Amino acid sequence: MKKHALPKKGGMKLRKAGIWLVDKYRNFRKRCGKPLISSERVRLCRKLYPSEKPEEFLRNQDGRRIGKAGMIFCAGSILCMVILWVKEGAETVTVLERPEYGEMEAIYQLEVEREGGERLPMEVAVSERAVTQEEAGQWFEEAYEEICKDMLGKNKSMGHVDTDLTLPEKAGNGLVKAEWISQSQELFNDWGELQKQPGELRQEGETGYYELLLSCGGYSCQYEIELTVYPPEQTEEEILLDALETELLKEQEKERDERKIPLPETYGNEKLTWFLDGEGNIGNWILGIPVALGLLFIVRERQQEKGKLKAREREMLMDYPELVSKFTVLLQAGLTARNVWERMVKEYEERKMAGKKSRYAYEEMSITWKQMKNGMYESRAYGEFGRRCGLHTYMKLGALLEQNLRQGTTKLAVRLKEEAELAFEERKNLARRLGEEAETRLMLPMFMMLFMVLTVIMVPAFLSF
Repeated sequence: MKKHALPKKGGMKLRKAGIWLVDKYRNFRKRCGKPLISSERVRLCRKLYPSEKPEEFLRNQDGRRIGKAGMIFCAGSILCMVILWVKEGAETVTVLERPEYGEMEAIYQLEVEREGGERLPMEVAVSERAVTQEEAGQWFEEAYEEICKDMLGKNKSMGHVDTDLTLPEKAGNGLVKAEWISQSQELFNDWGELQKQPGELRQEGETGYYELLLSCGGYSCQYEIELTVYPPEQTEEEILLDALETELLKEQEKERDERKIPLPETYGNEKLTWFLDGEGNIGNWILGIPVALGLLFIVRERQQEKGKLKAREREMLMDYPELVSKFTVLLQAGLTARNVWERMVKEYEERKMAGKKSRYAYEEMSITWKQMKNGMYESRAYGEFGRRCGLHTYMKLGALLEQNLRQGTTKLAVRLKEEAELAFEERKNLARRLGEEAETRLMLPMFMMLFMVLTVIMVPAFLSF
């Protein structure tokens, strides 16, 4: 087992000191009437170190840990003393670095030493550096080039503007501020938004101007930017809608005292028909109704299939105890498994001919009997019977019948008897669970009836006041 040791010189002394502290602590626990070592630590030690004696091993281990902790404490103390000594002997400063323009002010924590050796703490805040005229001029040129690119947005160039502009308020990493004043308010406003509708702009374009004022650190510079605005490229539908909107606006201004506004009946040589919102698409809604009904029918059929599948599983689980019990009784009467199967199938078919309801489990047995009559091996037919049923209980029955072909009828009868007893218990649990589900479904009608009774009682009482 690996032994952990401290450095020999100082480590052994610290280890001995740690063991001495452990002994003192154990004596203290003994005087208090407590065990020297907790039972949990003893059990853990025996699991991890089975060849060691717990008391002695834990004594050395605790002493070694205390020694290591002492070494770390001593090393940390020495390091702190060195840091304090270095701080005491730090070189003096005569200047403070000023932050660049646009940066936050710098906070310096200083100490000032008087002639007598007394040191006083002091906090000094240094503001950002001011910008020179040469730096401001260079930044203005760079910011102007950056703004000319960014302001276009989705437009091709300054000579071809057909959508709103994006006018930045800062440039040069935020060092230069930009202010915009439109000299052509009829074309675009101070925020870069076009003021004329596409149909109002001339096809050859219209020229407008912006006044750009850049400022930085007390310096400023002014530019004039020329732009040419063109109507945007539109599809045939957009052109039609813009023309109709313009014509309707003219009709509203022309006949402001009229109760009704006439709608354009033609556009060029094309005849127009107008509908209120939604009425023109009513045919689409009508066509959509059969589709929706078809989808609802499909969903309903799937839900019914799931319901039928659950009902099948429930019915087969309810029939299983009776089926196994009857199979066991006939088997104990001396019939072979094949003869029992045949007899049960024939009895079921007679009941079915008499008008009784069909049962899923017996239908599967009938299919299996037909397979055996057609030459299929019994073992295979029983296995497929369980797989078709798809329930664990029926798969188990098929497996038992397969084993019967190899082990004999005596063991099969015993196992089927045990299976029948277990099946009856599961049937009781299933019946109890179904009853609880029925109670849960009845809760809503009961609450509705309670609400109606309370309403009949409370409403006349409130009306009488």
